[in-house]
Amino acid sequence: MIFPSLSHEKVLQVNDKTRLDASRSFVTSGETVTDIEIRPDALEAFVSVFNSDSDKWFLDWAYEVDGTKTVTVRITTDLSSKERSYDLDVLSIDDDSLFSADSDLIPYETDVLNYLPKGKNSYLYAHRKAQEIIIAYLDEQRIWNNDGSRITKEEIAAITDNDIRTQFNQWSTFQTLLIIFESIQVSNGDIFQEKKQEYQNMRDSARKRSALRLDLDKNSVLDDVPYDIRTLKMVRR
Repeated sequence: MIFPSLSHEKVLQVNDKTRLDASRSFVTSGETVTDIEIRPDALEAFVSVFNSDSDKWFLDWAYEVDGTKTVTVRITTDLSSKERSYDLDVLSIDDDSLFSADSDLIPYETDVLNYLPKGKNSYLYAHRKAQEIIIAYLDEQRIWNNDGSRITKEEIAAITDNDIRTQFNQWSTFQTLLIIFESIQVSNGDIFQEKKQEYQNMRDSARKRSALRLDLDKNSVLDDVPYDIRTLKMVRR
């Protein structure tokens, strides 16, 4: 029997390098793999990634156009072949609406790009996770729009006040660095514990001093009164 498998990121930004990894595919005894092919999109051709070393059954790719992409892995044996498809979402820069970028990390860690995971050329995935954490934190603190809806990344990205944008940028930058060094610590023991703790402290400091002015009534005008995360009165739904 043939069991195609593909490890992949579920969300990407256009032109961001990603690894489509079929190394966990396998066949049962009695069949021999003769080819492993990956098609990165329905509009693309299959690319053979077959190698005697199954760890090399991957394809590094980047998408130039946003949208939902269907990736297919095909395994061919001496007896038959089988395909399995997976969907992933590719976002434009505007739709991704990230609060920070790799260029924000460099002043704090000049060699941070040396720690990129295999198959990646940016930390956009970590900036995106930081964005999710920030949005979730606002929700946990019950900082909502006046109609009770959750504040979205699009609403934050639409803020034009430079001071407020800077606050979110710093918060996201330190949160991203924390994510990076938490990941490195997992694979390298306690070597990076000190850096992890440093950026956790800096993240906490940036988060605590944030006085957020948002457009909670959605009238396209920033509210006059800032919302201090440390002292904000909870608003029940």
